[in-house]
Amino acid sequence: MAAMGSTAEADVGDLFGRGAAQVLPTPVSPAWYDPTSRSWYGENDMAKCTKKEKQGLIPCTMTVSYAPTGRAKCRRCGDGIEKNELRLGYPFRWRPQEDSYTLYLHPECYVPEVFGIKEKELRKQVFGYEALNNTERSQLWKKMRQGTRHDAKATNESKQVADDFAKGGVGPACNMKSIQKVAVPKELAVPMLPFQQEGLAWMCHQESTEAKGGILADEMGMGKTIQAISLLLARRQRGPCLIVVPMAAVLQWVSEIKRFTKPDALRVMVYHGAQKAKSSSQFKKFDVVLTTYQTLESDYRREMNKSRVKCEWCSRMFQPDKLAIHQRYFCGPNAMRTLKQQRTEKKHQDAAKKAMASMGIGQGGSSSSSSSSSYAPPTITNIYKDFMRQAGVDVKANGYWGVRQEIKSRMNNGSSQAAAEAAEGLTREKLGLMESSELRQLCKDRNLESTGRKADLIDRLMEFTVKKTAKLVKSSSTSSLKSNASSVKTPARVAKGGLGAQLTARAKAAVAKGQAKAKAKAKAKADSKGKKGAQAASSSSTASSSTGARTVAALKAAKAKAKATATSKGKTGKAASSSSEGRGTKRKAQEMEE
Repeated sequence: MAAMGSTAEADVGDLFGRGAAQVLPTPVSPAWYDPTSRSWYGENDMAKCTKKEKQGLIPCTMTVSYAPTGRAKCRRCGDGIEKNELRLGYPFRWRPQEDSYTLYLHPECYVPEVFGIKEKELRKQVFGYEALNNTERSQLWKKMRQGTRHDAKATNESKQVADDFAKGGVGPACNMKSIQKVAVPKELAVPMLPFQQEGLAWMCHQESTEAKGGILADEMGMGKTIQAISLLLARRQRGPCLIVVPMAAVLQWVSEIKRFTKPDALRVMVYHGAQKAKSSSQFKKFDVVLTTYQTLESDYRREMNKSRVKCEWCSRMFQPDKLAIHQRYFCGPNAMRTLKQQRTEKKHQDAAKKAMASMGIGQGGSSSSSSSSSYAPPTITNIYKDFMRQAGVDVKANGYWGVRQEIKSRMNNGSSQAAAEAAEGLTREKLGLMESSELRQLCKDRNLESTGRKADLIDRLMEFTVKKTAKLVKSSSTSSLKSNASSVKTPARVAKGGLGAQLTARAKAAVAKGQAKAKAKAKAKADSKGKKGAQAASSSSTASSSTGARTVAALKAAKAKAKATATSKGKTGKAASSSSEGRGTKRKAQEMEE
């Protein structure tokens, strides 16, 4: 056992200590560094660069600099690199077609077997070395030679892992020798290797513990899938087993189960796509249900949305536990932020003041508004209050819900029910926060068509709201005509109603004045049309009378001419011809008269 422990300790120590060069990703060599863009170039990259681009590149192996933040981590030991601490960087390329990027190391985690930089070559091989002073250079080289940071950590870890291997256990709570072996299931169509049988026994043991499971973290190609399938066969369940995999691995799992098991050993169903609603009722008929992470997330979100509750102040939807926090700190008349939240808000206000001052807008642009009490960010509510203040109305409430409640009470005091109903109307922003099912229900309540996309439903509801508001305004303006005279003649009574009543009275007077102007304009237009019609009628009658007189005169002249002709012919012709001519002349005269 002692020999086994020493061998394991030597192997693990080689993995974490001296053999760390195998764990460290291979750097790009040779490499060129661009200080301007902080990017690395390899041989293939240099072949594509122009002469001008090559002039700014510096050949080197590593870089040294002070860490500007504390977000970077050492690629060898995994610990974070503190801010303002010296760090080494080297180029690494994940795939040949990808760009190189920088991996960082502690100076103590430097591996000479990988980089092979000597003290005389530091100036050439390490970019940024010349920017350091003599003290920093000596400290850097001392840390690079010692390598004590990683070795000390590796020594402690190697001892712990060696002890675990010597005890024959995997983790402190599991002893492999005490785990009972499990026979390979008969339904499995392929043989299992010894370590796979050991993994099956461990998984069956974990299923019987309080943890009810574990993590099988074998390397790729070690047979994790066949071990999981063997677990399903060794421990049959009453209901189906759910397996969640990426979308690209669904068909692979189906084929693997079919390949590694005998026919009809496991009945598999894929729960994904448009048909999942129909297949959900058939879960009990299958042994394995395969689904994807996206499907699981979508179904979870749909079920969670059923329990969401609407906030009575802002009408947004929250889970019950989130709604309590929302109304405690952010929304409602009793909401109050904590000191930390107030400091964060003040910080944002100061930043907004500077931005407004630089742009010259709002109160932030004036030098007199130095106190925080006069600060008013350019929100929709504050802009509305500014407009109302210019109109002589002082809205004292703060926040969207407070202003809305105050305006509603003012309108009710001014006895303008139509305007109050209009204020309660839906807005496009409010509809955008609703679900499609809620929009369809609103359409059904208003006897509107409830089919189509969400955007179509919103447009339909907005059109209905606008038409309804127009009707309400029209009816309210019509009713205000009756009470306009009394409201104008008794300003003292109106003033008692408050500012809302005064605004209502002014609006009614303006509407009545506009309608009176419109009526007067229409009456004047009608009178002008009547005068023009009478003139046209008189001119037409005069023209018709003159035309009739000219017609009678023409008939008389024609009759006299015909009579004279008949007399002259009677004297020279025969009596019969004279009589016939007379009759003919008489007939022509009758025709002319007709």
